[in-house]
Amino acid sequence: MNLRLIGGEMQVWSDLDGRHGPGPVRGPVLAPLLNTASGRTLVVGPLDPTLLDAMPADEVTVLVRGIPDAEALAARLADRPGVTVLCGSPEKLATEPAYDTVIALDGLERLGSTEGAELSWTDALGLLVATLRPGGRLLLAAENHLGLHRLVALPAEVTDTDWAGAGEYDPDRPAGLDRLRARLAGTGLVVTDTHAAWPTAIAPTALLRPRLLANPEVIGFLQVTLGRACEPLGEVLTDPGRLVARALRHGAATELAPAWILQVERTAPAPGPSVTQAPAAGRTALPEALISVDDGRHDVVNGPGGALVLCRPDGGTQAVPTGRTLEDLLIVAALRRELPTVRELLHRWQAGGHAGVPADRIVATRGRELAPLAPAGPPPAALRRLAARLLDAGLGHLWPSPADPAELALTLAALAGRAEPVAPAGDEPARPDAPAYRELLMSRDRLARELAEAREREAWYERTLAACEGELRRARGMLALLSGTPTARAGKLFLAGARRARRTAGAAVRRVLPRE
Repeated sequence: MNLRLIGGEMQVWSDLDGRHGPGPVRGPVLAPLLNTASGRTLVVGPLDPTLLDAMPADEVTVLVRGIPDAEALAARLADRPGVTVLCGSPEKLATEPAYDTVIALDGLERLGSTEGAELSWTDALGLLVATLRPGGRLLLAAENHLGLHRLVALPAEVTDTDWAGAGEYDPDRPAGLDRLRARLAGTGLVVTDTHAAWPTAIAPTALLRPRLLANPEVIGFLQVTLGRACEPLGEVLTDPGRLVARALRHGAATELAPAWILQVERTAPAPGPSVTQAPAAGRTALPEALISVDDGRHDVVNGPGGALVLCRPDGGTQAVPTGRTLEDLLIVAALRRELPTVRELLHRWQAGGHAGVPADRIVATRGRELAPLAPAGPPPAALRRLAARLLDAGLGHLWPSPADPAELALTLAALAGRAEPVAPAGDEPARPDAPAYRELLMSRDRLARELAEAREREAWYERTLAACEGELRRARGMLALLSGTPTARAGKLFLAGARRARRTAGAAVRRVLPRE
């Protein structure tokens, strides 16, 4: 059997079943990182067993702290004789031979056991570094406690894993990517590669290098990519896609990333204050970005001449579009009151073949071409989505009296030259996605203002109607009063006599005149 208890194991605890916490680290974008493992490899912390199945290394040791997890992994990996499952505390690794590769994609927070010593962040890192042979490689993930995923999250319920450590209050834990790199360099490690993980540290769907996140030429592509990756799966304080777009515009995407994954080597630090950022010799360099979307994994690599190339799952490639999103260009033109530009952009979008692709999923290149980066849907739905996003972003004042997304969508359709209706029919929702709490509050405030205005109009109508009824009653009273005077009675008698005389004269004329 490939299972060994090394001491400090937890009898009934499981990190893999997700009942006590967030579950194991998972995601197809992590597979290429694991594929770089070579030699004797140690995997620490809860990792999705499907990722372990795809590891190419023949001699792999997996360390977990709960006996149920160890038994489940041992049964799953029983047909791989080179795999060993250890169960216990990480300080027991001191008696194991050194490893060529150590993988800690869950970080260091969930390594300690209640049956062992309470480890600080520095202590846990020291234990892992001690297991590396000189020239060995460590793949380490570190959650950013000021990451975007925490900024938009609602207060979380306390889970059983919260006993593990002080978390963001731990003074021993390095805060920020620069301090993390400095701490690693201080322990004799050299950083060779870095990726920022989105949208969470536990289940990333996009890994991007900091230099790619800082590239202003592909800001539109990055906004679309991270916007799709950060679409809220549950209730959040605000739309994370809009917040990550703002972080990209201000060059703070790396600092706000939910986690960082660093590859480091146990060698002497490079001279100088900066940390070397170059792939190790003899190893395959990872792509600039690994992105998992609906139809598979996409990789962004450096092409000829330094151009960025997007590799699709079907084997095809295309150049990464440069430029900004169509939504950004529309907002800029509206803020500058450039109505012809707004009309031209909307018409080019809705008159072309990408009318059903949302404006925040289209990159407008500098060659005035539209590059869609998402599937297309019905054009009215794309216009309604744009209207809802404009109102949720607090940009309703840029448009003439938009009462709700339906009315603003009609305005946008008119500017684009569309004749068919775009307003939602029946119970169709105005927004394609469930709004976050910020957007809900903005909608509530807008509806409250509209209700107050409607009540003011109703009160004005009531006052006007009451005034008109009063005038009518006075006119009727005056008419009745005038009808009862002697002059009015004499006038009535005179008019009645005149009508009778006219009728008599007409009859006489008809008798005298011969008939034809």
